[in-house]
Amino acid sequence: MAKVSVLYADWCSSCPATKSFWKSLRNDIPFQYEEINIDSERGKELAQRHSIQSVPTTLVNGRVYFVGKPEKTRAIHLLKTLK
Repeated sequence: MAKVSVLYADWCSSCPATKSFWKSLRNDIPFQYEEINIDSERGKELAQRHSIQSVPTTLVNGRVYFVGKPEKTRAIHLLKTLK
C-alpha cells in the first residue's frame, strides 16, 4: 500500500485544498496518509533531504512526486501503479 505524505505550512493558502484532495481520494483508493508541517523537526529534515522549497509538496513512498495540488488522473495512476 502506498504511503502519501503532504508537507504543508499553516501560512500556505493552497495547502488546505491539497490536503482535502488527498483525503477525498482515499474514498476511491486505499493508501496510508499523513500530513507533516514543514516547520516541524521532521518537516525540516524532509525538506532538507529532498531539497523542498515549496509547499504543498507530496511525497509518495518517500519520494517527491507533486508540488502544488496534484492532477487527479495522474495521482490515481501513480497510486494504482504503486499498489
